[in-house]
Amino acid sequence: MAKVSVIIPIYKVEAYLEKCIESVLAQTETDWEMILVDDGSPDHSGAICDAYAAKDMRIQVIHKQNGGLSDARNTGIEKATGTYLFFLDSDDHIHPRLLERTIDAAEQTRSDLVIFDIVSVESETGRQDVMEERLPRNQIMSLKEQPELLFANPSACNKLFRRAFWSASGVHFPVGRHYEDLATIPKLYGMSDRILYLGGEPLYYYMMREGSIMHGKQYQKNFEDRTRALDDLATYYKEKKLYEQCQQELAFLTFENGYFIPSKEIVLGDKESPYLQAFRTYIYERYPEIEKNPYIKGMSKKDRILYQLLRRKQYDAMILLSKLRKCADKLKQ
Repeated sequence: MAKVSVIIPIYKVEAYLEKCIESVLAQTETDWEMILVDDGSPDHSGAICDAYAAKDMRIQVIHKQNGGLSDARNTGIEKATGTYLFFLDSDDHIHPRLLERTIDAAEQTRSDLVIFDIVSVESETGRQDVMEERLPRNQIMSLKEQPELLFANPSACNKLFRRAFWSASGVHFPVGRHYEDLATIPKLYGMSDRILYLGGEPLYYYMMREGSIMHGKQYQKNFEDRTRALDDLATYYKEKKLYEQCQQELAFLTFENGYFIPSKEIVLGDKESPYLQAFRTYIYERYPEIEKNPYIKGMSKKDRILYQLLRRKQYDAMILLSKLRKCADKLKQ
């Protein structure tokens, strides 16, 4: 049995795939299995996978009909035999010590789930930003003691999971929906008393591409799947009797993912989109008192400014600030 199963769903990423796979091959921890799930990719990605598998016994390839990211991940989980699970998106890459650092940390602390930092990389400008979590560093946590766990990046990719813990949770990625991480990962926080955050050490490089699901202009689909994920989370927390103790945190999670973040993206893509109003209506229907939420006061100065502009529908000012930031980034290069 390998220490960790690295699950990589693959679809139309031939330009990025080799760098992704090579970053796993370069790991200082060598006791791993790599599960490449070719999700019916129409480009040469499948052939690239087969070529790597022919050279390394630790790599296995699954060729399947296209079913989307969730279906590909679920397929990989079913085939996994490692003690731990790690999800890597095929257009991203990882630090050489990611597996070593996270497995060592999990073993030493008997953690079910290890969270670490991401570096976001803009594909057009090359700008890099470290996405640090708002959590206590290097200590064991549970949701009961640390409800701010709900604010951790919901990505499946900046976490290492104990496979036995994942299996016992009964959680699966929802097939056919975007924002599958948002619908899945926060559910796990209430199931473990041993969650660790490795702060201050970025280990994952996330490529922000215009054509990706997260940043494409599929406003209707994004609205439907974001809001469904958030509604499912609220229902889940009520069923698990966790809602009351986490109500303020769930409200802020919904504010960020069901209003603030998507609205910023839409403003920069199409300020006339009716989905700006749709997201605004959604958050105020679910949480009419959201403006009194204490976590809004704790937002960064930049985000508080953007939120006030958004509330006042001063979209042109938001666009101008974005352009000024991009100009400043170019001058630094």
